[in-house]
This record gives sequence, C-alpha cells and structure tokens, in this order.
Amino acid sequence: MSEQILLEMNHIRKEFPGVLALKDVSLQLRSGEVHALLGENGAGKSTLIKILGGIYSKDAGDIIIDGKTVVINSVLDAQKQGISVIHQELVLVPHMTVAENIYLGREPMKGTRFVDFKKMEEDAQKLIDSFELDIRSGMEISDLTIAQ
Repeated sequence: MSEQILLEMNHIRKEFPGVLALKDVSLQLRSGEVHALLGENGAGKSTLIKILGGIYSKDAGDIIIDGKTVVINSVLDAQKQGISVIHQELVLVPHMTVAENIYLGREPMKGTRFVDFKKMEEDAQKLIDSFELDIRSGMEISDLTIAQ
C-alpha cells in the first residue's frame, strides 16, 4: 500500500440531540482504491458521507485532503475540494436535460451571470462517454428509460 493517501477522515464525531451518530471514526482512501461502507441502518454510513459532502458539520475530528487539513462546513466547501455526493435517494428533474441534471447547482458560468450551456453539455458528454453509455447529454431526462 504505497499509493498516496488522497483523503483522511480522522477521529470524526457527530452527535444529534440524544443520538451519538459517529464516535471516533477514521477512514483513509488511497489513490486507485475503491471502498464500500457497509453496516446496519443507523450505523453512521450516510452521516459520515454527509460530513464529507458538507451537508453536516462534524463535531470533532479532522478531514485531510492531499496532506492538507481542510474545513468543510458546506456543500460549496466540499465542491471546492473536488467532492460531490450522489445521494441514494436520487431524484432527477424530468424536464431538464441530462447535462443540466449532472450540473444542477454547480453550472459552469460565462462571466458571473450566465450559464455556459455549451460547455456544460460538452463536459457532461465527456463524462457520459467515459462510462461508455449510449446517452446524449442534451436529452431530456423524461425521454430516458428507467435503465438509462
């Protein structure tokens, strides 16, 4: 295991009123690794990921990315670190395109006021192609099958 450590979550603690959701949880992810978080309902899997994604703030512990301690107190903070969470309760917007759904809430901009739809569609298509999917980024979600 000589690969570089990309992400560390050390001694993470999260408490909700009356519930200790995470107590001294640590996780390391190295370049090239794939991990799965397994556990019973209420074990804290989603809570840990929501802390990493900026949805919840941790009560204690450190998050280290590429060797640097970072502060993640919002979804925007997480996105600035290159972290996005795909929620298990995925809900897509049917009247929007595939690209618009992929970039919802973090659209590429032209200047400070206008969405760069061309860049969004091109970048989304590159992402789709990397998974070898037969989907066009300009398609409306309502035109896709459930399997797609």
